[in-house]
Amino acid sequence: MYPQILRKTQKDKAILRGLATEYRELCDSERNQAAVARWRALNNLKSERPLVYCNTGLLGGDIHPHLPECSVEDEDLRRVEGWFHQHLWHAGLGDDRVFYPWFEVRAGMFMHPEGVWGITPNRVRDEQSRGWRHIPVLKKMEDLEWLKATEHRVIDPDPPLAGKLRDIFGDILPVHVKRSTIYPVWGGTDLSEAPGTLFGIEELLYLLLDAPEMIHRFMSFTRDAVLANLRQGEAAGDWSTPDSWYYLTPSYCDELPDPAPNSHGARLKDLAYFSHAQEFEGVGPGQFEEFLFNYQLPIMELFGKITYGCCDTLDSKVDLIRKIPNLAKVVSGPLSDPARYPEPFGDDCVISWRPIASIVSSEHFDEDQQRRQLREGFDKLKGCNVEVHMHEPMSVQGDVARIARWAEIAKEEAGR
Repeated sequence: MYPQILRKTQKDKAILRGLATEYRELCDSERNQAAVARWRALNNLKSERPLVYCNTGLLGGDIHPHLPECSVEDEDLRRVEGWFHQHLWHAGLGDDRVFYPWFEVRAGMFMHPEGVWGITPNRVRDEQSRGWRHIPVLKKMEDLEWLKATEHRVIDPDPPLAGKLRDIFGDILPVHVKRSTIYPVWGGTDLSEAPGTLFGIEELLYLLLDAPEMIHRFMSFTRDAVLANLRQGEAAGDWSTPDSWYYLTPSYCDELPDPAPNSHGARLKDLAYFSHAQEFEGVGPGQFEEFLFNYQLPIMELFGKITYGCCDTLDSKVDLIRKIPNLAKVVSGPLSDPARYPEPFGDDCVISWRPIASIVSSEHFDEDQQRRQLREGFDKLKGCNVEVHMHEPMSVQGDVARIARWAEIAKEEAGR
């Protein structure tokens, strides 16, 4: 190896080892262990106060200027350095988030070139609003012949990046290789997003009336494909305990094993998972049950615990959702009324409240108004086991200090 290349390699290694050490110290800190204990208590339905989580997934444009510039020269490692910078920055928000002591790398998985359903979506984006619309791809019954199920098959169980990172910082921070299902949480296992993507949202609503048999055939295909894939992965020993997905928040509880890196061979019943009905927001309980919920149930029943809901308003569907046998968390979305949830759910599960983020996103952050919104919601949910999310604001007007201030206000109101 040429001396100049060697110097670059050693420099990159020193940078990443330093960041891995700092991140591992964060994971091992009393602050993080206390957060784990709080989430365990909440998921055991014994929480002392509502827990607070800031979802910053759509705030990259505001946050990125406040992150250190990446210094490594190896292009493969720049994403890794950026991951460390982002997580260390988030440690300063003051919410109840947990930091996991491993770095995850995705194994090489089989997938059709056109995507998990064998069909390339047609998506049109609007740069100004950052929104999008799916142009219908499936228009008539014969088009369903294009659908392809994706089998569970690991192509590369130990990809080169995993080995590279183990050599760099594996003695400091484990490298977890994710080998579970290629079907994503959204657009795969949920069964809700795929019909909205491939039929188009407006067109889907018409088809529920005009061609219900077409939707039933589609939903039957996607349900069976997901069930087969999940079971194949379980039989192959490719699921592991970090594969729980509890809508961003930790799944620690006494009924499931704690997540640990490379714990392959986990059963689906060892995991918490997630589903939702966003694309069926506009339908009533009857159509929701017939065209979506009954197809989701067999998938949800495979797992140990289920979170249900995202941005969808479930107020008219709570009686059906209550029938999920392993329901552990239900979402009260941005346009829902939190007062609808204590009666059907009480303290039997966690209520994940997502107040609309218009206050923290506005041109001027009105802290008094924010406090009132949070206080009113907590009052409606009094006596319940609650987590509250700052739910996906698309902007904080460049004022990232608002995020930590929101968390501070939410904690104060949660502890009243």
